[in-house]
Amino acid sequence: MQFKKLPILALSSLLLSACGGASSSGDVSSSIPVEGDFVIKEKTEIEFLCMVDGSYYSLLERMVEDFEKTEPNVDVNLTNPLGSGNYSALEKTVVAGFFREDYPDLVQCYPDNVVKYHDRGYVVNVDTYRSNPDYGINSDTDYIKAFLDEGSSYKDEGTYSLPFCKSTELLYYNADVLIGLDLSSINASINNGKPLDAAYLDNLSWEELFERLCPAIKAYDEAQDADHKIMKTTENSGIVSYDSDENFFITLANQYGYGYTSFDKNGKASIDYNNDGMKGLMLKLNQAKANGYLQTHKTYNDYVSYLFQTREALFTISSTAGLSYNFVSERDVQSKGLTPFSIGVAKLPHAEDRDYVSINQGPSVCVLDHKDENRALASYLLWKYVTDVEHAKEWSLATGYIGVRNSVYESDEYKAMIAVDDKSTIYEVGAADNLKKIADVKEMTFNTPVFRGSSNARTNVGLLLADCLNEVDLPSKIDQLFADSVADTLSYMPQ
Repeated sequence: MQFKKLPILALSSLLLSACGGASSSGDVSSSIPVEGDFVIKEKTEIEFLCMVDGSYYSLLERMVEDFEKTEPNVDVNLTNPLGSGNYSALEKTVVAGFFREDYPDLVQCYPDNVVKYHDRGYVVNVDTYRSNPDYGINSDTDYIKAFLDEGSSYKDEGTYSLPFCKSTELLYYNADVLIGLDLSSINASINNGKPLDAAYLDNLSWEELFERLCPAIKAYDEAQDADHKIMKTTENSGIVSYDSDENFFITLANQYGYGYTSFDKNGKASIDYNNDGMKGLMLKLNQAKANGYLQTHKTYNDYVSYLFQTREALFTISSTAGLSYNFVSERDVQSKGLTPFSIGVAKLPHAEDRDYVSINQGPSVCVLDHKDENRALASYLLWKYVTDVEHAKEWSLATGYIGVRNSVYESDEYKAMIAVDDKSTIYEVGAADNLKKIADVKEMTFNTPVFRGSSNARTNVGLLLADCLNEVDLPSKIDQLFADSVADTLSYMPQ
């Protein structure tokens, strides 16, 4: 593999500090095209700026090298100067590059990042590529529809992003404590009077969770002596923990149909979350937190996975791509004195008497416009290659992200990953259960509208939820809290 200089000069110093790499199977100094039955007929160089985690960056490098063999006129610079996770920094890097005509061709992104690029006129609408009879995907029904639909959830008609590293949220629970727990003496309606089992926990409504199950768990634990309590009660504890206040609010709005954001008939963005339905939910959650049933990332002011690890929470809701953070590792045992336990995996709780749905999350990619058809098409073809049937399967199994194709879940490799036996570790069992549940829910996710100011709406509803949970006199303050939140969101939107 030949390493090349990064086109974005502002990032070169970061790359020299061992944060990134580049791959090539050809000689970039040569301008002589390779003849053959290839889509790209002329020598073309593109950059893929990603935020792939270092633990599987080498896998993406190999996929890029293999792509270059299928399209030998394309030379790909794969760069990862900022590590994983900091999409705000990545967005600033890309936008700064617009002013210097020094920006990537393909970039990993969230929808809100795409809006910023699109508003400046730099995002390629890939509809013509998707519909092409030779290399299009419109007839490829193997792609999960909800993930493709996200790319068309922007104000302007067209497709402006493509799925790559997708995830959603699930409910994880302390199986050692909860499976087999008999609460019938406290509330005989719970699981029809039977001890708790996986089937019951896999179909919880928010009403069942906070109005029946949590009160029963609390009453049960209060009746136990110090040696037999099932959770550790502290000032930070909560039976249920949620790792994203933003997702919590947005998911509730979608599940109950109360409104979050939308586009009106003229295509203008609308802020809809100041409504009685959402206020009613916040009042209920405020009481749940006061009763010791709930803690979130912002109310705890840290990642709630630690509460789950220490048994200060018995349930935690978090990303399907972050299961490992909920387990007690050997390092946690040695450094923190924690005790490992088995983790059960269940669907996200749902609105009572309504269908299950969870949020579509995780980064996609978008093609940036250099007014060069070969570069744009090559970027699309690279995405198509790394998400073909074999590579989508390989990527999902290696990274924990949801496979973007339905065939991933029917493959022998996927079935092997979810097979466990008596020799499997508690982590292997939990990981297999996670993969099984992902297969159950992969097509039951929702997207939210994306527009200038949608990222501020997302930030503000997370802050609003935390404010509502922490407020000691919420009934008298709730109208003002909602009004202030909406006013701040609107201040970031075009008038």
